[in-house]
Amino acid sequence: MNYLNVLKNATFLGIVILLIFTCGCEKIQDMRPPDQPEMIDSASIRVSVVYPGNCLGDSSYCDVLFNGAQKAKMGLGVDITEMESNAETWGTRLQEAAQTSDLVITSGYQMADPISRVAPEFPEVIFVIFDAAVDLPNVVSFTHRVNEGTFLLGAIAGLKTETGKVGYLGGADVPLIHEFEAGYVAGVKAVNPDAEIIKGYVADNEQGFYQPEVGEIIATTQYGLGVDVIYTMADQSGFGAVEAAKLAEGRYVIWNYIDITDVAPGVVLSGLRVGIDDSVYNVIKEFAAGDLMAGVRSLGLAEDNVGYLLGEGNEDLLSEGLLEKVDALKAGIIAGEITVPVVP
Repeated sequence: MNYLNVLKNATFLGIVILLIFTCGCEKIQDMRPPDQPEMIDSASIRVSVVYPGNCLGDSSYCDVLFNGAQKAKMGLGVDITEMESNAETWGTRLQEAAQTSDLVITSGYQMADPISRVAPEFPEVIFVIFDAAVDLPNVVSFTHRVNEGTFLLGAIAGLKTETGKVGYLGGADVPLIHEFEAGYVAGVKAVNPDAEIIKGYVADNEQGFYQPEVGEIIATTQYGLGVDVIYTMADQSGFGAVEAAKLAEGRYVIWNYIDITDVAPGVVLSGLRVGIDDSVYNVIKEFAAGDLMAGVRSLGLAEDNVGYLLGEGNEDLLSEGLLEKVDALKAGIIAGEITVPVVP
């Protein structure tokens, strides 16, 4: 399959589109700076973003972090040094960033151990990590209740399926990705108790996010077993599921973090929204104002930091009645009437 063309298109989307959301069925807006940017004294702070992989252009996790950095550049007028990394260079990249920065931002469960080792070496530098909790005096951690958002995605899949079979494709078979699965499975069962859920993981480590060929094999197998909706939490490997859905009639994908309906019109039903982009902007603003405090912040539906995406052009795939049911479940979670599991 021509994954290169898919990735090129996805890279374009990741760079051009910033997601700004206003409701349960989140619409897409372009990445323009505010009419009156909240300029700060950019010369007074030095900011670095360390990506958890060579992952820019994945139209998923890394691109939403990238979008947050671009929003801060345009909206706050701050210069940001950005660098990719891999398993061999996580610690080194964090050290390099800390040597020239006042604020270092990174993300991903795999960065928790490296940041735990590096942060004590630079007590005057503030580190920010998304999707991991690190208890150190100079670390700000953001954890997202992604299971609440994936519960809604599961409800979409459970209501949309015509075969009674839905799939889950995870990139790495690790605890954080299990949280995505747990919410998704619970959401499916909440609306379709008899639905069968077929699961598959690409690998047992972060390399599972970078193997679209394997993702396509797993997705093709699931579709062949009668699955008609797959939720993919697999970053670049998820493009394999998109390709498999394109080749099969009446098969759909639910994506993550970025709307990719332009890449695969008629195939992508929805996606998980996680407001990392907004959090990056806000954390830099807080730091500049001297208000950034170490500690762990937990964000979910109640804070309007997770949700589901509804992209331009795919509204006809999800009926108004279906979305009303999903939004009712969202309200139930926020009200505390529905408890979403964190383990499958």
